[in-house]
Amino acid sequence: MIRELTPAEMKSILNSMNREQHFLYYSYLTARKHNSVHYGHFTDQGELLGVLAFLRGLPFYAFSVFPVEKSFCLRSVLSFMKAQLNLPDNAVGNVIVNEEVMPVLASQLELVKSPKKLLLMKHIHQEALPPVDTSVLHLGSPYFELIESKMADLDTMAFSKEELQYSFYGVMEQRELIAVGGYHIYSEDYVELGNIGTDIRWRRQGYGKKICAELTRAGRRVTSNVYLNVLEENVGAISLYQSIGYELMCKQNMVEFVI
Repeated sequence: MIRELTPAEMKSILNSMNREQHFLYYSYLTARKHNSVHYGHFTDQGELLGVLAFLRGLPFYAFSVFPVEKSFCLRSVLSFMKAQLNLPDNAVGNVIVNEEVMPVLASQLELVKSPKKLLLMKHIHQEALPPVDTSVLHLGSPYFELIESKMADLDTMAFSKEELQYSFYGVMEQRELIAVGGYHIYSEDYVELGNIGTDIRWRRQGYGKKICAELTRAGRRVTSNVYLNVLEENVGAISLYQSIGYELMCKQNMVEFVI
């Protein structure tokens, strides 16, 4: 049996799951709950076998998966959701899962290309943060159009206008925004850094580190749970994050598949 989850069922999952092992799905149950829809696969006796969720409002088809039992039929739930949500034929879906969940996807979905390795990191060592740098500015509403334009220039796939409700920090040079960073999630529960980038002409000058440090410092003012995701191949960024106090929490895969 496949059906939409009830609020009580989602609350039960939330209370029992490990946030760092299922980081994306945790966000669908919390900060992104109002824009997400969750479908569960159940036995005839009502036992939950697994969940597939869809997030509205992004410029791509964003999913999250939460397997519970080995008999979870992800392919059937995806087919059901495709009909329920009127998703187009042969569109490409995107999902991020930990390494333990990856075999479920690989065996049941048609992958578009090889998954990308993604690392979830958490800020642990607050003493590693450098001193406050006054060249990093807090960017309020007068900068929103400039931030949106910069996100497009930097091709930050996961940026959404809704994230402008959170703080952004940046560096200006002759009225040009040359480096910027913000958050995907900013709450007392947890914070996730995102939308970070520097114009190619200004890279390798330390701006990324300055902005990440300020974003982390601001995040730590509201919660001790401050995270970010980084591609495993981006060894320079990983080294930067480690230098300001981040440690690896979970290895993940970023997957594209045919809906």
